[in-house]
Amino acid sequence: METADKNLIFLSLGSNIAPRQQYVSKSIHLLKENFPDRFSVSSLYLTEPFQNQPQQAYINCAVRCQTHLQPEEVLDVITEIEHRVGRKRNGVKWESRIIDIDILLWGVEFIELPRLTIPHYDLPNRDFFLIPLLELDNALVYPGSGLALSDLLGKIPHSLRTHPVRIAADDQAVPSTY
Repeated sequence: METADKNLIFLSLGSNIAPRQQYVSKSIHLLKENFPDRFSVSSLYLTEPFQNQPQQAYINCAVRCQTHLQPEEVLDVITEIEHRVGRKRNGVKWESRIIDIDILLWGVEFIELPRLTIPHYDLPNRDFFLIPLLELDNALVYPGSGLALSDLLGKIPHSLRTHPVRIAADDQAVPSTY
């Protein structure tokens, strides 16, 4: 999964401000420029807002890539990409956003830094993270626990589900396999 000098990482992207698909596509392009090694992208998913926030639906996906950078360096690159795409942070939790990029997994490591915790603190409770991740690698496990992400998906309480629906290339909804 990892080489001596590179870490396999998984990211999540989401946007719910029009033109959301263009914001996600531009972010994917910029991520690939910065992290080209082993780069792959899940399908796009249309997702209800988390916690039933009164917002537009999100377009979500996951990205897998490999990097030699340290976690906070990756966070800096991601923050710059969000800025280039047009995101302006105002500190409001779960606000509508042009683009949001999160580091979900860093190989099989737990990382706790002042600015960053990996795996993402709420990964086990968010189907819009887990479903695209499982599309990229259905054998992923939650670091330190040995629990398959597919098992975690089945344990998400109904009240926290966002019911992602895969979007095909022709913009038609496709049933999820998870």
